[in-house]
Amino acid sequence: MDGPIPHPSHGGWLGHMLPGWFFFGWATWWLIGVFRLYLKSSVKAPYSARTWYDFPFSSRVPIEPLLKVLLTFIGINGELWFGHESWRTLYGDDGRFILDNINEWQHSAMYAAFMLSGVVDLVVFYTPQGTLPVGTEQGFLGAAFVVEGLLFAFHLEGSDLNWKAHLLLVMSIFAAAAVILAELQFPQSALLGILRAQLVMLQGIWFMQIAKLLFEENPTWDPRYHGSVMMVPVLYCTCILCIIGATFGVFVLLRLWQYRVAKRPFRAQGREPHDEEEGTWVLEQKVKEAELAPRGSPSTIHAVHSRD
Repeated sequence: MDGPIPHPSHGGWLGHMLPGWFFFGWATWWLIGVFRLYLKSSVKAPYSARTWYDFPFSSRVPIEPLLKVLLTFIGINGELWFGHESWRTLYGDDGRFILDNINEWQHSAMYAAFMLSGVVDLVVFYTPQGTLPVGTEQGFLGAAFVVEGLLFAFHLEGSDLNWKAHLLLVMSIFAAAAVILAELQFPQSALLGILRAQLVMLQGIWFMQIAKLLFEENPTWDPRYHGSVMMVPVLYCTCILCIIGATFGVFVLLRLWQYRVAKRPFRAQGREPHDEEEGTWVLEQKVKEAELAPRGSPSTIHAVHSRD
């Protein structure tokens, strides 16, 4: 195993690190949006799944969909036009596909899928409610991740280290697509919204890990050594546990902060009881308040009638 460490002929360190940071930032923004919607939810205004979230300073402009369309448009042109001697044509003079250019066309197809999702978001935002069926945004966003997963699935090649690292990436992408489509059936499940953001965050972090595994001069990840291949799933699972742990910790802190501000248990949430357990707790609190209140006061009379 002497000599320089072999690296994949396609892709590169920057080509994996940049999308990694993009997906990580996008997923972080989604987590903020899901937490914000859930903490503000109530019986009259329950949590409902969204494919994009408003910026605090501008709720009248769909900034996230606009960015999704703009950045993917730049990505397509960057792949096919910029940084090359000429436009990345798909066919050669002999009528066959040019192998060196197919990679850019694959990336462009992925960008186009997300661009289409952004266009659908804009159409839903700027047209009257009901113009498109409910869940259209989730459908196109899920389809974009399916397209991305398929492109990477048929992109698997090279050493065992390269193949297995990208296989785990494909699994993350398809899992995110499945969760997005599940939100069509269960739009009021905040857990699905959190899971979607976690999976996209995992995708972003794993993109960055692939850049370090495959394109850095590190003997630890020499693809010719089987120990490197065996360690890949350990690193992947570590990323999963870190994301779950960090998300759980942030959510608990937010809930404790909300409790400190609201000064009431989470089950009540400042709302009228909407299930048997919550209603029982509210009734018990009213009875306790009545026992401490002077006899004949309005709180005493109301508690007695409620208990009866």
